[in-house]
Amino acid sequence: MSGNLRKALCTLAFFTSAAQAAVVGEVIVAANQWGPFVVMSASNGGQFAAVDCGGDLTYDGSPRYFLRAVLTGIVLPDGSQTSQLAAADEDCNLSLVISHEQDVQFSSTPHWSPDGGQIAVYARRWNSTSGEFEDSGLYLADVKRDADSRPFEATGLRLIIPTDGEVLMSWSGDGQRIAYVGGAPSSTGGSQADIFVYHLPTGTSVNVTNTPDASEGHPAFSPLGDRIAYVQLIEYRGTFLYDVFTIPSWGGSATRVTSKKTTGSSMNFFPNFSPDGQYLSFASGSWMGPIKDFDIYRIKADGSGKATNLTGKRSGSFLYHAWRR
Repeated sequence: MSGNLRKALCTLAFFTSAAQAAVVGEVIVAANQWGPFVVMSASNGGQFAAVDCGGDLTYDGSPRYFLRAVLTGIVLPDGSQTSQLAAADEDCNLSLVISHEQDVQFSSTPHWSPDGGQIAVYARRWNSTSGEFEDSGLYLADVKRDADSRPFEATGLRLIIPTDGEVLMSWSGDGQRIAYVGGAPSSTGGSQADIFVYHLPTGTSVNVTNTPDASEGHPAFSPLGDRIAYVQLIEYRGTFLYDVFTIPSWGGSATRVTSKKTTGSSMNFFPNFSPDGQYLSFASGSWMGPIKDFDIYRIKADGSGKATNLTGKRSGSFLYHAWRR
């Protein structure tokens, strides 16, 4: 994940306000790189509103709950800060820290499981006594809820997939699999990033892209569980392009969804499926010359038709985002 995105997501704090984030119909919650989260219509970008909270949303219930990581101010031996997982209701009226780990740094993009009973998140952990670094990777935590189904505690934090660096992940619709980025051998004898799927019941992983000549990232499971969207890094005429592809969740032939012609930009990031699996949203822009702010687009999941810009008439640069399911 880029330093710009990490900074943008990690430094946004939780506040209590009557932001009225709930919007009727399918909507997208996006992180504005230069300011607060926003909520907009997934159809045309209408019903656009800035909100003080944000992050991943639980799939069901009323209200739904946002999930994100907030910094604690406690400095770790490497100079970074520890963080905690926090949940806020959909109207940003109530927020609550739900994790109680003292020496853990959570990713700024934690994810609810589809049933809201677990959280998957990349994290780094230190030894609370010696202060030495212990491990890093994808962790799972169990979520406790009160009588009103409000999440109030994340317990049983455990490492399931060790990784050296921060990776993004996505739950399958049935909550039995997690797509994530892992290291794999490249055709030149080095290493690269591929998309893997971890099967929770068996604790095993499978490389589903397995492309020795290309690196992939930003996986997103279709809620139907049949496909995974991801971003592939493509070298082209001395520069690099980032485009969205999909592949069957068990592996197979990939389908290209975006190209530079789709939006006119060379970087297409963070794909996310609509609740019915028929559409994909993604962020498009560039940090390379010419620099272009990122907007959120919607396109058919097979790449057909034109992409609709959902944020083009708004000021800001919009990156990581999630559908309200």
